[in-house]
Amino acid sequence: MMGGERRVRDLPGVRVAYDLAGDGPPVVLIHGWACRRSDFAGVANDLARDHRVMSIDLPWHGESTAESPRWTMDDLGALVDALVADEGMRGAAMVGHSMGVAVAIEAVLAGAGQRIIGLDGLTFMHMYPKQPADRREATLAPYREDFPAAVRGLCERAAAPDTDPSLTAQIADRMAEMDPEAGVRLLGALLEWDMDAALGRADALGLHITALAAGAMLAPEVMRAYGHRFEIIPVDLGGHFYLLERPAETAALIRRALTPVPGT
Repeated sequence: MMGGERRVRDLPGVRVAYDLAGDGPPVVLIHGWACRRSDFAGVANDLARDHRVMSIDLPWHGESTAESPRWTMDDLGALVDALVADEGMRGAAMVGHSMGVAVAIEAVLAGAGQRIIGLDGLTFMHMYPKQPADRREATLAPYREDFPAAVRGLCERAAAPDTDPSLTAQIADRMAEMDPEAGVRLLGALLEWDMDAALGRADALGLHITALAAGAMLAPEVMRAYGHRFEIIPVDLGGHFYLLERPAETAALIRRALTPVPGT
């Protein structure tokens, strides 16, 4: 992150790397599965003009390390909550890309903040809500067999028709660097995450969730199933990794989502 400060925090069983930059209302950025905090670099630089921004590498991602590959979404949320508390950023808006929004919800439920914004997360019916065991195993099998090839296929399917193929290839190469065992376990943990139960807890606390979904991949059944559970806003910035394709526009969408609606 340009103009930011890199920090490393040792917690039980894990060493977490993260960046801090800017001043103003706090925002925490949480990357997706097999990704890293640098994916948010352009977004973070923009938001840091008027926000205090934390970008985190989750365990087994980027520069963060861990002793065990066994992490649930609850575990990751608790870890993010601990970092947010240590940095005096409780009450932050939590922004998660893909799997990161599941982590963001669990972090807020643990006490980290009051506002959740998802970047193309929560809106894929084959990933969310909690998948039955046979579907989980069918999804995980290609990653167990050939992790790099499965990651490449995922990235290609997640690209929009006008996404630069070289960017898709770069993203896939970076994601494929993840430890395969940890990657499979974390993907399995996401597939086992009980989104409906988490949404019920969020509703009870009056938490507001906004999903900024890539319009090209937003299926009508998602709107029917979950449009009344959280706010779903289709966006036209590219494919699943639109935060890398259009970082300035992504930052603008986040700012807009953070702006309180008069009378609420």
